[in-house]
Amino acid sequence: MQVFVHTVGVLSSVSSQAVNLSYSESPIHRLPVELLQHVFLLIIKDVPDYPSIFSFGGTTISGNFARPPLLFTRVCRLWRAVAHSTTGIWSHIKVGLPTESFPLKPFLPSLLRSWLAWSGSQPLTIRMEYISPSVHGHFCPSNTQLLEILFAETTRWETVFCMFDVFERSENFNAPQLRTLQCNWPSDVTRFNAPNLRRIRFGPLSAVIRSRPTATCKNIRHLRIQSAPVAVIHSSLSFFPHVETLVIDYYIAPNSDSGSHTTTYSCLESMTIPLFHYHYHRDPFIELFRGLRLPMLQKLNVVGNPDTPEVEGIITALAVAESCNIQVVDFQPRFWTNARRNNVYIRVEPLLSVAREVAICGEVVARRALGTT
Repeated sequence: MQVFVHTVGVLSSVSSQAVNLSYSESPIHRLPVELLQHVFLLIIKDVPDYPSIFSFGGTTISGNFARPPLLFTRVCRLWRAVAHSTTGIWSHIKVGLPTESFPLKPFLPSLLRSWLAWSGSQPLTIRMEYISPSVHGHFCPSNTQLLEILFAETTRWETVFCMFDVFERSENFNAPQLRTLQCNWPSDVTRFNAPNLRRIRFGPLSAVIRSRPTATCKNIRHLRIQSAPVAVIHSSLSFFPHVETLVIDYYIAPNSDSGSHTTTYSCLESMTIPLFHYHYHRDPFIELFRGLRLPMLQKLNVVGNPDTPEVEGIITALAVAESCNIQVVDFQPRFWTNARRNNVYIRVEPLLSVAREVAICGEVVARRALGTT
């Protein structure tokens, strides 16, 4: 497959090129360059999960020229010139990293370099994920070359998503524009010099954080964890001492021991926790709030299907906190169907009247328990 490498020029040069080309047979070729660029940007915004640079077959990897934005470069010379000069359509990218011995042809790293060059000086949003034709894949050595190309652009990283040990392959990263990071483990954050990093998201965490926080960790304001035991949640709050919002997506497990100590988290203003019917001798919500001083915590969001016992249990858990000024407990019902799509449950939004009734009921019970009514 031929790779078109075009030197990015200024918009005026593209406009003059458009004038010199004769496309009188097609009205679309008479569109102003600025309007065509705007159309390209609108198309890219509708691409789900970011534009993918690679296309994977059973045992092959190729450039994804069948989808935008690379598709734009194959229509004609005018579109190719306009696409290469529109930096915004190249600022979002999904890079699939093979976990098997895919033959990585030399033109694929060159394509990645060209993509990043076409993005100019735009801040980058990057999603890195492993692609494997088998269930048990292994890291492919050829990925090192792709990662080195991406790591060379860390000064332009703004949003980065990945959930594997990619960051362990480098000592540190200078990422002055980085604002949002999804990574595998809290120690990954210590590898970043990212003064503007404010949002961090982790997958399931199982071990208490032992490493010491860095200056970057102290800048985090919004923390999101897929699932974790209570002790890990506590250690995460200590690791990121200035967190203002905490979200636990799916599961909170009780501690393996009953030991606890009093800790103050003076910046935490909002928490979102999942509600499940836990089958343990100990209530994880009581353990979560026991020994905590939360002087700034004003709102608690509880996501689940609450009945009266669950509502009362949450209020009991809040009562064990050393200091808590919660003004609102918002119960947000979650309804699921048995239907699956790509092994992910499909969420069905509840009827407005049902959602409002549950929320009001939860708020009334909370206010009574807090003595505000």
